[in-house]
Amino acid sequence: MIATNLFKMFVSFSALFSFFDFYVSPELIEVSETTETPPVIVESKTYKEDFLIYPQVTIKDNKEAENKINEAFQAHIENSYKGYLELKEQMEKFKEEDKEHCKEFPYSCEYSYNTRFEVKFNQDGKLSILVYDATYTGGAHGLEGVTGFNFNTQTGERYTLKDIITDESKFASITQFVKKYIKEHQDLFFSEEMIADFEVTNDTQFYFTESGIDLIFQQYDVAPYAAGHPTISIPSSEL
Repeated sequence: MIATNLFKMFVSFSALFSFFDFYVSPELIEVSETTETPPVIVESKTYKEDFLIYPQVTIKDNKEAENKINEAFQAHIENSYKGYLELKEQMEKFKEEDKEHCKEFPYSCEYSYNTRFEVKFNQDGKLSILVYDATYTGGAHGLEGVTGFNFNTQTGERYTLKDIITDESKFASITQFVKKYIKEHQDLFFSEEMIADFEVTNDTQFYFTESGIDLIFQQYDVAPYAAGHPTISIPSSEL
């Protein structure tokens, strides 16, 4: 797919603004109301820089699960910080080596990095949080990558798509479900020809919903940049 490798490091400058649109509280984000499992409190933390924001959870009477989940987010933000340092080194070197260019085209020498998150599901012993890493390196826009973190809040284990779609043959049928949806919404997605080789795999990002799961795609995977991270809902009956 177009820019499949790029999303891992580069992310959209527009995320710097959209982040402030839905980021509601600087501390307490969401508390589960379910009585069947311990409530999960999700809090925001910053890592070394105020633009690197990541989640940490508190699970009442279940420190083991709490630690497993927090370690996963801690590992991600540490990797984000490394990405930021690499970007900073590259761009500062470029600015130093090509001062005339930067003077003539200052926008092309601007750069930024940010990490943010969004709680998507927090009930019934399941927690879904999307983490976005955004990078801008001059030009019209940057790119944004999204990572889905889905956990069993009783055990702290992280779900993969294969844990949800246990029948391997189902991946093919869900791929066809997605392609059918895209065909029916051509105003939002790439043409059939451009996604001919697309497949839903264990690496496809997702999050839980009350009716099943939503698949969330990287920029340019199945749609133009303007579509951002399009999602397609997969009902439980299809899983």
